[in-house]
Amino acid sequence: MNAFCILFADSNETLDLSELSNGRTLASVPFGSRYRLVDFVLSSLVGAKIRNIGIVTRNNYGSLMDHVGWGKDWDLNRKNGGIKFLTPFLTTSEYAAIGNRIEALNSVMDYIKTSLPEYCILCDSNIVMNIDLEKFMEYHEEKGGDITFAYTSMATTAKELEVMLDENGKLVDTMYHQYPHEDEKNIQLNMIILKRDLLVSLIEKGVTYGWYSIKKDVIAHGFNEYSIYGYKVDGYCTVINSVETFYKSNMDLLDKDVRLELFMGKNPILTRIKDSVPTIYGEECYVKNSLIADGCTIEGTVENCVVFRDVKIAKGAVVKNSIIMQGTILEENSSLNCVITDKDVSVGQGRVLAGTETMPFIINKGKNV
Repeated sequence: MNAFCILFADSNETLDLSELSNGRTLASVPFGSRYRLVDFVLSSLVGAKIRNIGIVTRNNYGSLMDHVGWGKDWDLNRKNGGIKFLTPFLTTSEYAAIGNRIEALNSVMDYIKTSLPEYCILCDSNIVMNIDLEKFMEYHEEKGGDITFAYTSMATTAKELEVMLDENGKLVDTMYHQYPHEDEKNIQLNMIILKRDLLVSLIEKGVTYGWYSIKKDVIAHGFNEYSIYGYKVDGYCTVINSVETFYKSNMDLLDKDVRLELFMGKNPILTRIKDSVPTIYGEECYVKNSLIADGCTIEGTVENCVVFRDVKIAKGAVVKNSIIMQGTILEENSSLNCVITDKDVSVGQGRVLAGTETMPFIINKGKNV
């Protein structure tokens, strides 16, 4: 594809990932027992042979750099092109501290102007999907518009932009939802294609007029000035913008059909390879409907859980409907239900912890309970 990508490691519209995003960028939040959120978009870019990817970060990007490195596991460690960390974007504006998307783009203008491909893909890293970007580009060129954005049908969470399209897929109206809605609507994803020259023009115009957001200032308000089309993403697609969506999306992976759509789709989902020993299952353990990574020791009961690498669950421990991240230790007779443990958590003997599906209980990284 004749395109490069500006990939945002953080989203200024993320509402509340609470302790999960403290100390790490949104892109590097662990997901699905062995992945990070950034893996899904990166894998789609690699599948479309996009070899020039600039990752825009703001702060706490150490874990992301450690995970992605120079892109070896994605075949992006190249002399020309490959992955480039554009770190950090800082300006004199007060908005930079909270994620002004226009200022972020303006701060990496040199990278944009010197990129050789004609087209640019702007994308957030918190979209979990397996998209065929080649078809996305073909659709954009077929319509001949200025901008094409990806969208999907889903129940809205807060801070989502509903889009209304005509029979040809052209944007005719928008509605910004401040609060969640249970009924499905066409929701714009933060993934758009446009020509590099148009992007440069929009950035310069945005800086001049004090624009803040591509979504609000260009997509939502600019459909009368620009020719803007929507491309529907089929298959499983979700946006991680709260603890509730993070928990639900991980639990979705326990559904075989969801796993097939996500991992057996157009692109293989690539991640950093780590060599670990196989998981050891004790003679008296009980495991049901769970994803369990390698390197674990399971001697207790695990039901409806997503378990990351190197987790130890002792005899008599019971874990249900939970997300257990790397290096967690659950001692004997402990009990967890609807709990998210961050990395390297230790839960003591006999401890009982519980949350709900809409408000899971979170244990911070490295904590002893």
